[in-house]
Amino acid sequence: MKKPVIGLIALLLWGLSNTSFADMQHIGKIKGTNGIVSIQRNGKMIPAFPHMKVYLNDILITGSNGVVGLLLEDNTLLSMGSMSRLALDKFDFSPANNKYALQLSMQQGTFVYLSGLLGKLAPHAVKLDTPSGTISMLKETNFMASFPGDE
Repeated sequence: MKKPVIGLIALLLWGLSNTSFADMQHIGKIKGTNGIVSIQRNGKMIPAFPHMKVYLNDILITGSNGVVGLLLEDNTLLSMGSMSRLALDKFDFSPANNKYALQLSMQQGTFVYLSGLLGKLAPHAVKLDTPSGTISMLKETNFMASFPGDE
């Protein structure tokens, strides 16, 4: 009887000392990938696969042959081309509480953005940071943008 209890206590203490997925805010999922696509999460690089959840503060990175499609919880769609980098900085989609926020950092690469419900319900709460400046007030907006990297 002691071994299962000790094991359970050790597992509980380990869970409290480490950031678990339960503590992280799920904000969307990977719709599809092609080529090399990675997610930088908590300082570690992990490969990205279709249907994989993405979390607040993840950074999506595509390689020289990589492309990825991302669907956020408000139905915002983002596509990234090769050699792209996108940070998921802020997301709050709580219509029942009238709380809305979307902030992404398009650091480099090629992006296609299709506005979701946040852009319809609270366009003032959408902010896309780019190397050239900030794009905001995205009411039902679709666009494509390309930003060079540090070549």
